[in-house]
Amino acid sequence: MRAERPARTSAATLVAVLLMLLTLAGCTGGAAGTAGRGVVPERTVTDVLAGQRVRLDPPTSGRTVGVALWFHGQTGDVDSYMGSAWLDAIRARGWAVASSDLHGNAWGSPAAVRDARELARWAARQARAEVRLLVAGSMGGATSLNALLDGAVSAPCWYGTEVVVDLGAVSAVPGATAELLDVYGGPPPARSNPARRLAGLPASMRWFVVTSPDDTWVPAAAHGDVLVAALRAQGASVGTAVASGEHGDLSYFRPEDLVAFADRCAGDR
Repeated sequence: MRAERPARTSAATLVAVLLMLLTLAGCTGGAAGTAGRGVVPERTVTDVLAGQRVRLDPPTSGRTVGVALWFHGQTGDVDSYMGSAWLDAIRARGWAVASSDLHGNAWGSPAAVRDARELARWAARQARAEVRLLVAGSMGGATSLNALLDGAVSAPCWYGTEVVVDLGAVSAVPGATAELLDVYGGPPPARSNPARRLAGLPASMRWFVVTSPDDTWVPAAAHGDVLVAALRAQGASVGTAVASGEHGDLSYFRPEDLVAFADRCAGDR
């Protein structure tokens, strides 16, 4: 059966609809402003900063409690894990999540640290909210820790899963040794190895570390456990969770763990 031709819409009707939409938009912005919370477009925002792609996914709840920066792992880029159930779980709690290419497999290099600084500034402007949470996975652990230690980013909370902490203990990770030599022109210097300067991390932050006893690529004993011990020695608040399986196992990425931590972080004012 042939569909009927839609009725022609008059110019007056179009004007009325437009005025209604503008009024609704104004009401939404006013309510958010009154609450002291920023609003962001209901779509992903992208840009390129100093040659690196950046991305911000707004909260799906419609209200922004803060910005979470995501630091991807080896072979990752601006899109890795973005839009996943894991990160989208905190978007549903009011978080805007931002990411960057971070110079690819840069292993916490000064270039990646500069990228993190640019990402933090850009994301805060886009979301009109503070960066309050750093989320790191694998190689992104080293990048995020170096960014904190170098003053490139700051936040009240840090969440790390299967994180690399010691750049001198990643020889079991496929390709890591060659990548490190390429990035640093030799063994990573102490100033770029988080494990060599953990005492400089801010103990005032809230921390959470997820490790797995079965991870042979990034063993907890040389990475996550070292970070936890150093932070607790400084009196920092550190939560932990235990995953199972090898590096990259899905148990490393439990939405309920991330949501619970992010909720506590959102309440820290």
